[in-house]
Amino acid sequence: MKLSRTLIASALLVSAGVAQAELSANIATVSNYLFRGLTQTDDGAAIQGGVDYSHESGLYVGTWMSNVDFGGKEDAEVDLYAGFGNDIGDSGISYDVGTIYYWYPGAGGDNQGGDLDYAELYLGLSWEWLTGSVAYTYWGEVASQNSPRAFDSGDIYYKLDVAPDWEYEGFTPSAFIGSYNFDADGSGANTDLNYTHWGISVSKDAGDFGSVSVNYEQVDDVNDLVGDDNPNFWIGWAKDF
Repeated sequence: MKLSRTLIASALLVSAGVAQAELSANIATVSNYLFRGLTQTDDGAAIQGGVDYSHESGLYVGTWMSNVDFGGKEDAEVDLYAGFGNDIGDSGISYDVGTIYYWYPGAGGDNQGGDLDYAELYLGLSWEWLTGSVAYTYWGEVASQNSPRAFDSGDIYYKLDVAPDWEYEGFTPSAFIGSYNFDADGSGANTDLNYTHWGISVSKDAGDFGSVSVNYEQVDDVNDLVGDDNPNFWIGWAKDF
């Protein structure tokens, strides 16, 4: 569930003016895998990695994997995505549009009520140090579950990323705010699953050793999906090849 990574990577490729087709890879480890404010590893660590292919036209395809733990039969997440990104004339604005499929091999334990796979369409617009994006879930396997339910067709996720061009001794800050609107989350106080979350990060470029980051995330709503609004701190290391 790394749509934000996909959007940022595509924006970087566009802004750098990729001159030819390029194959790249990435690897990372994190103390807690949080996706859109929710832990995907029961607050445990994760090892992650992916491969991307980008073309000078702006077309790209890729895959990304991570271990997960939702308390069921699943133990892995595999993301498959494809999209297109480019600049809009000389406006300084770039766009990224594509689709992503979230695959959870072996999922579907009794406590989950069905499989977990779903697919999204996404659109991102970037200008200077701001990136706004929206993701729409157009298909999901959890439709057999009773309402309220999340990560199903009709869900919409909005996000604003802020990455100012600030640096001090190799340290770079960033921040974001995101909001999830679930289509089948019910309407009562006990069934409303919608939530907003935000976070800040500081990363340090370690040259050939990749980069490290310290991250803080906070969910502002408590419901049956979120569970609590405790602050989440996690650290990560990543390297591109």
